[in-house]
Amino acid sequence: MPTLDPGKIRGLSGIVSDAGFFEICALDHLSDFAELLAPDPSTVGFEDIVTAKDQLVRELSPSVSAFLLDARYGAQVLATGALPARTGLMFSIEDEDYKLPAAPRRTRHRTGWSLDQIKLIGADMAKLLWFYRPDLDPDTAEHQRFVLRSLVEQCARLSLPLVVEPIWYPVDGEDPTSEQWRQDRVEGILTSAFHAAAAGIDMLKVEFPGYVETSAGQDAALAACQRLHEGIDLPWVILSAGVGYEDFKTQVEISSRAGASGYLAGRSIWRDAVSHHDPAERAAGIQAARGRLDELNKVARSYGRPYSPARPLADVLTAMPDGWFAGWHPQG
Repeated sequence: MPTLDPGKIRGLSGIVSDAGFFEICALDHLSDFAELLAPDPSTVGFEDIVTAKDQLVRELSPSVSAFLLDARYGAQVLATGALPARTGLMFSIEDEDYKLPAAPRRTRHRTGWSLDQIKLIGADMAKLLWFYRPDLDPDTAEHQRFVLRSLVEQCARLSLPLVVEPIWYPVDGEDPTSEQWRQDRVEGILTSAFHAAAAGIDMLKVEFPGYVETSAGQDAALAACQRLHEGIDLPWVILSAGVGYEDFKTQVEISSRAGASGYLAGRSIWRDAVSHHDPAERAAGIQAARGRLDELNKVARSYGRPYSPARPLADVLTAMPDGWFAGWHPQG
């Protein structure tokens, strides 16, 4: 039986750039996207959101290796032709938002949307937003681990790569501005990443484990990123979490120096473009977003670790000898 998965290798190859980096724009946002489109989000209709995402995909695609989309407002770009065939495609499986919960949070899957559909629609990879605080309620933590294990098994059956985005979040009674909580958050980000990696996923989308306001903070963040890189054996990228663009660029450089293979970011890149309501200003904002992507690509390529899912021919011939397909199943 094969010891490698050619389907997953193909999927990962679809989202990495020719230079070997994950240069990915996230557009799977839901309510927070509508809130940017108009001063009164209640005036934003379904077609408005689909149209805005279609425009962003068309205009930004030359500067990305892949897009992360949602089923409700993003999949339409496959039918309109906005997404070029050469550009990678990822879909989120969860029905979540980034609003802070009051208590330990459990993952919700999007109703009517499944990993089978993600595979059938032609995606290269599935993504899970994974809220995880193992230091809080044990039952919730075990539920979240069960969710992750189940998705890993399903993705193996479908030969579909899975990227996981662990999120460390504050709950009622915690002060996220306190120094103690900020330190706990860094350790929590690393712990969550290690737990996710151990579950057998294919890539990590990681919160930046630190702060960049001071030189000392940047040094500490670099050390944390190095601990992360040394503690896992799979590619990882940094997420933006909606921070200001200049701070995010600094985060990309620090994480790249530690071994990251790119970024998977959204609002820090295109927030200004979407929030402009005048058509001319929005067009200028989109071009500015394109410039940001190009700049981030340069940073990642200058300092980061290139990644290739390809295996040496000798290993492939051992895993896939003559007639290999007759007994092959992705779970094998």
